[in-house]
Amino acid sequence: FLILALGFSHIVVAGGWTKTASVADIEIIRGQGFQITGDFGNPSECTVGNTIYVALEHPQYDKLLSISMAAFMGNKKLRIYSHQCANYGWHGGTYNELTSDGSMYLKN
Repeated sequence: FLILALGFSHIVVAGGWTKTASVADIEIIRGQGFQITGDFGNPSECTVGNTIYVALEHPQYDKLLSISMAAFMGNKKLRIYSHQCANYGWHGGTYNELTSDGSMYLKN
């Protein structure tokens, strides 16, 4: 049992909630998706924090972009669950990603 436990001790489940933060900017990344920048922290422990990436293939892409834009325009805050890091090649590094298993809250 001890050998089995030590064999799996290196496995870490990344992910978690961002801090609740205002949207500083939204960038449309080529034909790949968009990123939201703000004081979100780094819940998935990616190489770049304070940025959330949403891939174009996300099933709710349009809704998430609309909510992000509403938060930016209305000076509201977002809280986002990121499960993993994404490397989309435009800026370099890895970024917290909102996947279809994640969640986004629009808050006051």
